[in-house]
Amino acid sequence: MKMKNICKFRLSTGIVDGYPRLIDQFFMVPFGLLRFDKRTHADPWLRYMIRSSSPGILDGDFYDWEISVAKDTILGLETQGYQRIYEMNEGGFAKQEVKVEVGEGGFLHYIPHPTVPHKNSNYEARNTINLKESSKLIWGEVITCGRKFHGEIFEYKRLMNHTKIFVDDQLIFNDKLLFEPSKIDVTSIGQLEGYTHQATLIYYHKGANLDDTFNYLTESVKDQEEVEYGMSTTLLDAVVIRVVGNSGEQLYKIIKKIEDKILAVTVS
Repeated sequence: MKMKNICKFRLSTGIVDGYPRLIDQFFMVPFGLLRFDKRTHADPWLRYMIRSSSPGILDGDFYDWEISVAKDTILGLETQGYQRIYEMNEGGFAKQEVKVEVGEGGFLHYIPHPTVPHKNSNYEARNTINLKESSKLIWGEVITCGRKFHGEIFEYKRLMNHTKIFVDDQLIFNDKLLFEPSKIDVTSIGQLEGYTHQATLIYYHKGANLDDTFNYLTESVKDQEEVEYGMSTTLLDAVVIRVVGNSGEQLYKIIKKIEDKILAVTVS
């Protein structure tokens, strides 16, 4: 399907004069970048907020992203708010494609705000992430049922999110989430089973203590109501955490807490 509005976003890190820097940043409307939390001139940890002047994703939009994290650099990305996918006419469609490369000793962490598909929206996201064995990654997402407090619960047409992660060209994670509420009851057994929101966090760090990661999960959901959670591992001991509940903000805060706990022990 030919997309009407192509919005490109390119970001890469590198070492310049011995210091980590952004060496390439190119973005089209509606995107922008805001640097925050700079600690020292020589700090290897670069943190940016991805700004957007758009209220959300519209019919015909194609967001084309490429992110490259160089050897021994750390890139943290944040978003400024919820990603809304607006109502579309019959045959309408929007797409986002993200390609990520993380070099040896590089570290990318990115957990965007929840995705909110409005009534009659049709949206597809594809993420392809290439790592080295010594790379580190935190990657997250929160999927909602729609504008719940406006009465729109699973009234979108289609929502697909496909994420593949490779380590030295070996596929270690291949996850395709597909919700088509008009065809399959999303709340049924084997689906969300009565819940309306789902969060996923993927953590790759060769040699990381899996017990510690599970403790971060249990500490982050402690005292939280109406959630269920679980953790599994993939090849090379990458960790996949799933949390289901009934609030996008609640699940977002849970996986952000896990991210903070991991960063506290991996970034000095």
